[in-house]
Parts: sequence; structure tokens; C-alpha cells
Amino acid sequence: MSVRGLTGELSKVAKKELKEDEKRIVEHVKYITEWLKKQPHINARVDSQWLVAFLRGCKYSLERTKEKLDSFYTVRTHLPELFLKRDPKELIIREVLDLGIYLPLPDPVTPDGPRVILMRPCQFDGKKYTYADILKVCFMIMDFLLLKDDRLNVAGQISVLDLTGSRLEHASQLTPSLMKKTVMAFQEGYPIKTKTLHFVSPPPTFDVLFSVFKTFMNKKLKDRIMVHKDPEDVFEYIPRHVLPSDYGGKAPSVADLTLQWKNAVLDHRDWYLDDGKYQVDESTRPGKAITTLDLFGMDGSFKKLEFD
Repeated sequence: MSVRGLTGELSKVAKKELKEDEKRIVEHVKYITEWLKKQPHINARVDSQWLVAFLRGCKYSLERTKEKLDSFYTVRTHLPELFLKRDPKELIIREVLDLGIYLPLPDPVTPDGPRVILMRPCQFDGKKYTYADILKVCFMIMDFLLLKDDRLNVAGQISVLDLTGSRLEHASQLTPSLMKKTVMAFQEGYPIKTKTLHFVSPPPTFDVLFSVFKTFMNKKLKDRIMVHKDPEDVFEYIPRHVLPSDYGGKAPSVADLTLQWKNAVLDHRDWYLDDGKYQVDESTRPGKAITTLDLFGMDGSFKKLEFD
């Protein structure tokens, strides 16, 4: 079994916050691997590093890890518009990567701190692309981080959403259905701990749209949201030096980060092509099969999965 060793600071966080015991990682991975083999409906990745990301995200609760893995593959199976046909060489994916909408930053606020993610969700032509196009690429990079980023998996993430450039054509695409699917896909499917979520420079339409978004969020996520109408206010929480040079920081420019992450995704093309086969088969799920309506029904609830 091959799992990357953690640096000193992250190792301390893993032991303190996640109750990680290096001597038992092999045991935990083996247990989850054996459980997955007994699930006729789940075809999941079973490489050790991938499963450790879920164990860490669930603080080594084996039952919670089982639930999260089933949810992860169930959600992406029922959202093919976001999680299928993810060939990085497809023109539209390369073009969205060129927009630099989802940019993990190189430096944390503190040595043991979360990964900082800069998101620029309004930097696209709403007449040329849809939010489904944008979200597909965002989730592609998120999956890459699950696979490669120990800081994200151990310490979580801080997200900064710069809403500069928001236009009516963007707002018109944010239907309640898309909002629900987006929130559920992340909240229920991903084993990522969001420490804080900063919305910066919100447009006039923000309050209306955000009130809809919040109806699909759990209390924990709602409590970690901050809205900064004055963009300078965000620097009280995230030092300017962490951000790209375009924002007055010391990180590489948005253009350089955009190229870096585009190349990272393209370099892992084979991984993304292979990833499409990992999903659930509802026809073999023990008990009642789950439908898209079950997951994303009008009430916005996410069906609670049951496990052996």
C-alpha cells in the first residue's frame, strides 16, 4: 500500500483534528476496500491514496466513510452533465480551463492552514458557455485535489469567490435546479472540509440568488459563509500576500496559475478518461434503486443512504 507521508505541520493537524493513527491507516484502508468489494452497485476507485482522502474527510469514521463514498459515486452517476465526458482535450473543457475560474493557490495562510481556493465564477461569456460547462471543470480540478493535495484533505479549504464581472446573463443561468444540484454534489458527495467561504464584491442580484442557494445548504456550511461588499474587507481574514499578484499578493498571477492548472489537468488526461467508469449501478443496488428525483426532488432533500 502506498500513501504519501505528511509534512510535520500537517501530520500534527491530522493527529489532533482527524485522530489519524499512522499505524492503523493500512487497517482502515483494507476495511473500506473489503466493504466496497461487497457492494454490488458501487464501482469505486480502491487505490489507497484515494481512499485515505475519504477517511481523512470523515475523520476516520468508518461508517461515515462508507456513506460518503456511496454518496460520492451516487451523485456523480445521477449528474452526467457535470461528471461524464470529461476529456481534458475536448475544446470546451480547454477553453473553460483557459478562463481561470477555479484556482487553488500555492500558499496557505499559516503553515498548518487550509488550502486557499480562488474562484472567479463570473469570468465567462454567458452567451458562449453555461454554468454546467463551468462546474464540470471546477469539479475536475476538485477531483485532482482529492487525489494529490494532502493539505486540502487534512486541513480543509478556504474558498474566496470573487464575483467581479457578474452580469444578468450569469444570474439567469442560476436556476434553483442547478443551484440544488451544485450544492448537493459538493455537500453530500465530497469529503472536503470547508473552513470558510468568502463571497467578495457581490452584485445587486446576489441577495435574491443567495437566499435560494442557502436553502440547500446544511447549517454547518451556512455558518461558515462571509459576504464582503467591500473587497478590501476580505484581507482581514486572508492576508493579501496569499493571493495572486493581480490582487496585490505574492502568489503567481492569475494568468500563470491558470496555465499551471490547465497543464495539470491535461497531464492527467488518462486519469480523467479512466475515471468515467467509476459510478453506481442502480439496478444492482441492494433494496430500492435510487432515482434522480429521489436525490434532487422538489423539496431539495438528499436521500439518506443505508449501509451494511
